Amino acid sequence: MDKIKGFLNPKVLIPTLVSVVLLGLIGYVLLAPDTMWKPFYIRVDYTDPTPTPTPTPTPEPGIPLAGATPQPGMVGPGGVPLASYLDPSQPLQGIIYNLDTKVVNLAEPGGLRYLQTTIVLEFWPSITGYATMLPEERTLAEDEFKAKIDLLRPKIDDAVMTVLSSKTYDEISTIEGKDQLRQEITQAINKLFGYDAIMNVYFTDFLVQ
Repeated sequence: MDKIKGFLNPKVLIPTLVSVVLLGLIGYVLLAPDTMWKPFYIRVDYTDPTPTPTPTPTPEPGIPLAGATPQPGMVGPGGVPLASYLDPSQPLQGIIYNLDTKVVNLAEPGGLRYLQTTIVLEFWPSITGYATMLPEERTLAEDEFKAKIDLLRPKIDDAVMTVLSSKTYDEISTIEGKDQLRQEITQAINKLFGYDAIMNVYFTDFLVQ
């Protein structure tokens, strides 16, 4: 009896009940499914310490990265890989080809806006030994190369004008829009040549009114 009376003593009973309630609450929170109501939820987030490698950007087919060497899969005339034409130990330099100034109506309601731009094309130098040629020899090779391009000049002009006239002011008024325009011109000319002909597209004059 003395033990029972001692247990029922508030100084003993209350701490015991509190301990039981706390243990029961902790067990309920830890073991009960999260679909059931709980006064609070415990969640453990695990973060993998292994760093995720940053993917290397891959250029779209026919759109070389500015200043880059030919990417795997890019081909020159006859399906010959572009890399086979170039000496990797030499500075990369393309063949510059000037187009006349283009003036087109933009694809705006009423056709009230127009674009005036001068475009310079840089062709991949798909000429064997181009990088190591002497100046006079290189000039002759470039003249022959440009003569072949001249044969397709009407089609090049038409492809470029088609791309330019398909644009709205909002599409070409930002840096991103001009970069997209370069890519679309590159794609259009590469499709015309049947291989990865274009290294870069430059706008030396760009006026929208």
